[in-house]
Parts: sequence; C-alpha cells; structure tokens
Amino acid sequence: MNRLDIKGIKNWIIPLVIGAIVGLAASLTYAGSLYVWSIFHVAIYRLPKLVFPFILLSFLLSSLPVRMFLKRRPKDTFDSILEYYHTNPNSLNLKETLIYSISSLSSYIFGSPVGPEGAAAVMGAGISNKIKSVFGTSISSQTIILTGLASGFTAIFKTPLSGFLLALELPYKGDLEKEPFLSAALATATSYLVSLALNTPPIIYIQISKFPTINIVVVVVSLIFGAILGFISIGFVKLYRGFNYVANYLMKKASFPILILIGGLMVGLIAYFEPYSVGPGIDLLNLTLAGGIGLYAIMAILVARASTVLISFNFGSSGGFFLPSIEIGALLGYLIGTLVNPTYAIYYALLGMAAMAAGVNKLVLVPVTFILEVVGAQIAIPVLLTSIASYFISMNVGIYEYQPKNKLDKGNFALEKFYAKAEKQNPEILEAIRALDIMNHNPIYIEHNKTVKDAYNILKSKALKVLPVVNTNGLFEGFISIDYLANLPTRTFTIAINNLEIRKGITVLETENLKNIIERMLNGETDHLFVIDKGGILKGVITEMDIIRYMIKSIT
Repeated sequence: MNRLDIKGIKNWIIPLVIGAIVGLAASLTYAGSLYVWSIFHVAIYRLPKLVFPFILLSFLLSSLPVRMFLKRRPKDTFDSILEYYHTNPNSLNLKETLIYSISSLSSYIFGSPVGPEGAAAVMGAGISNKIKSVFGTSISSQTIILTGLASGFTAIFKTPLSGFLLALELPYKGDLEKEPFLSAALATATSYLVSLALNTPPIIYIQISKFPTINIVVVVVSLIFGAILGFISIGFVKLYRGFNYVANYLMKKASFPILILIGGLMVGLIAYFEPYSVGPGIDLLNLTLAGGIGLYAIMAILVARASTVLISFNFGSSGGFFLPSIEIGALLGYLIGTLVNPTYAIYYALLGMAAMAAGVNKLVLVPVTFILEVVGAQIAIPVLLTSIASYFISMNVGIYEYQPKNKLDKGNFALEKFYAKAEKQNPEILEAIRALDIMNHNPIYIEHNKTVKDAYNILKSKALKVLPVVNTNGLFEGFISIDYLANLPTRTFTIAINNLEIRKGITVLETENLKNIIERMLNGETDHLFVIDKGGILKGVITEMDIIRYMIKSIT
C-alpha cells in the first residue's frame, strides 16, 4: 500500500476515532453533571435560600479558571471555539480545553441557565485537536475543531444531522463551510451511536402529536410568526450587548470579583422568586411542550429566564447559548400561541424554538433539523419557513462576536477583532511596534523582466497567493496574484512580467507603526502590505496572519 493510500485511509479513520472518543467523553460527562445538578435542584426546591450560594459558586467556578490561567473573560462557548477557529486553531490544547470544560460544567451544575452543549462542544474541539497531533492527518486544524464540536453537540442532543449541519453553518453568518462535510458526517454518526449505546438522558422526552393540517394559511402564519421572532431576536441580541456594556463598565469602575458578586446576587434574587429561571432548563422545556404552564406563569418565567440568561453570560458564566435560545423561543412561541390559538399553543412553541435559535445563533438548518430529530417530521415545512423568515429578518445581528458574515470577510474580521482587543488591553504596543519588527525580512519576489511562466512556477512551488514585482535595481513596482496568472492563456507564458497588468499594492515604510499598518490594511481591504525603504527598495512583506500571530503572543 503506498503512502497516498495510507493518508486517505487515515482521513477516514480519524473522524471515526474522534466521534467515538468525544461521544463517550461528552455523554458520560453530561449524564454525570445532570445527575449532580438534579441533587442541587432538589436542595434548592426544599430550601430556596440555597440558590444564592449555589449561583455565586457557579459564577465563581466558571470565571476563576478562565481568568487565572487563560487571562480571559468567560463567554459563550461556541464563540470561544469560533475565536480559535478564525484566528489560531492550533492553539486549542488540552490545558485550555480542560479549563473551558470545567468553566462550562461548573456553570450549569450549580444552576446558571446555560446549555450543556457548551462543555461538550469545547471538549470535542480540544480532544479532536489532540487526536490530530497524536495520529497525524492532512485534515486541517480548523476542520478538526468543527468535527469535534459537532461530535460533542451530537452526543448531548442525540441529533447527528443537526450536529453535522452545525459544523457547516456555525463559522459564518451567511455562508457555509464545506470542508468539514465528510469528517463531520463520519464523526457525528459515530458519536450518535455511542450516545445511543450509553442511553444518556434525552433533551426532549415527551411525545407531541397535535399539529395543524398544512395549508396555505399555516404557511403564511409560519412566515409571519418567523418574521415577528426575527425582530424579537434583534431586540434580544441588542439587550445582550447592552448587558455586556454594563458588565464592561463595572469591570473598569470596580473589579472582576465585584462583577461576579453583582451578577450572582441578581440571578439568585430572580431565581429565589422564580426557580425555573435557573438551571439547564431541560425540565422547563419539556413542561412547556407538554402544555403544563398557565398564561401568567409563562409570562413570568419568560421574563425571568431571559433576564438570568442575559446576566449570566455577561457577568461570569460560560456555556452553550443554543439550548437557552431554544428554551426562550419555546416560551415565546407558547405565549403567543396561547393568546392567538390555544389549541395549537405547543405547535407555536416548536416554531418559536426554531425561529429564536435561527435569529440569535445565525443558523437556518440546524434549528430545523434539531426539532425534526427530537420531535418528528410532521411540521418540517412550517418550521423551515419560520426559521428562514427569522434568519433573514435578523440577518447580520447575531450573538457571536467571532462569526463573520462570510468567508471573504474572514481575514479582515479576525484582524479587526485583535485590533480592538489591543486598543483596550495594550494600546501602547500599537505605537511601539514597527513594520521592521513583524515583516518577513526575506521576501520572495520576481524581477519584471522574467516571464509569466517563471512567476507561475514560483507561486506554485512556494504556495504563495501574491508575488511582489521589482525592477532590476530592486525598486518595488507592484504585485501579481496566482488567480490572475491562472486565468492567462498558456501562450502568454513566454511574455515578460512588465507586459502584464501589475497591481500597485499598498506600501509602508520600515518605520511605520503597527496601528497605521493595521488601519491601512483594514481600510484597503487587503491581506498583505509591502514594506519598502525611503528609496522604494522592497524590504519585506506583511500579511494579516503575521500581525495576528504577533498580537496573539503580545495581548492574549
């Protein structure tokens, strides 16, 4: 068997291994942590005052490891994974995985209203990255991270199709990442079988059978309902950002312990009067879908639950945001359904689940397939229409900070985020660092009297996207790209470079500071700059990734 065959087989086996190991780890952790929460839940029910120390402990244990060891602030786990995915996927190691997992598990074990999929997702992403480094595979680290995330999600919810689609939909607001297609499919199928064999508790455990007949009225109502929840999703995300602003203000004026204390006391106070406002919310979701809550109780729980979710994620907790958005959507849908048509209140709750998850998380297919996998396919069309309507109404407004609109925005997006972080944490570095400090000092270039074929061979052999062009004295003239050359007919291969359309490119002096370099790159919407001296001689090249790698070391 030749080397190519072994590599190909490995790329099939590694996702299966990831699915099996992540499925086992996530399933057992989920079952164990749910059992622990059930003990605390009973204690809180018997003695409501215990909610205060439990919630404070939740915030403390969720925040402290991340602050101490990673020097970061806890947040939604999917967003943390997206940050690694878009900026530095190789840096997610077992240490960081363990810290994020402990943080997320501590959150919902002690009562924070966060989803258990958060711990499972980060566990899956970290374990899969370790498997890649141990066994070796040509599958990219980014794909491996998404494969592990999807496996963890599947293990918790027992929804392999939703987990698979999550790997494709989550990275971008309005685009699909196709690379994880095969590995995510293999891993989620394996993870599902493992969770099935272990018989871990399901998320939805009641049977729902009362659905309206699908007709034009139902279709129109579904679209209108989805649009309404799309606007509500926008309002919810804006509230989330408002709470984040308040939390940042408190951090500056007081301290992180004070932030935790204030957040814990607020959530504890709400939970003291409304117990359903805390915990993972699985019982609440099933009670809602069983129609076991009255109109006024639904109103009270909805306001309380939304408040504790907004406070928890911004004042110290970390975990999954998908399940909380599903639960809030179910409460909203059930409330609207009770007011509009009580007979089908549960049907509206299901539509609300899809619409809210789509609008907040910027996912179209995942909420739909999730509901179909856990409930059944009877309402496939209305749920899909509702999800699409909500998604398009709330299009660019999402909960995740590290979720660019599409692949084309990805590079500048990551650079912009690190730039903003540097301005807050270490602004002096932006003024102190020069182009000379971060540029590639031995740039690969081509003289303008060389041929197109020479340029093409250099770009191909060095795996470059762009190639600087200089004259015989080393003066920078511009650049040519691999895309441009690839579109030229072969008959032009003998033509000299100076007969082509050479793009000018953006140049900076060796003494230019990092702040100006980044701003010129962002304003010029380019991923590379060319460094020259005062005489115009090419001295180096700076790419987005050069800056991002430097800033990762300097400010994180």
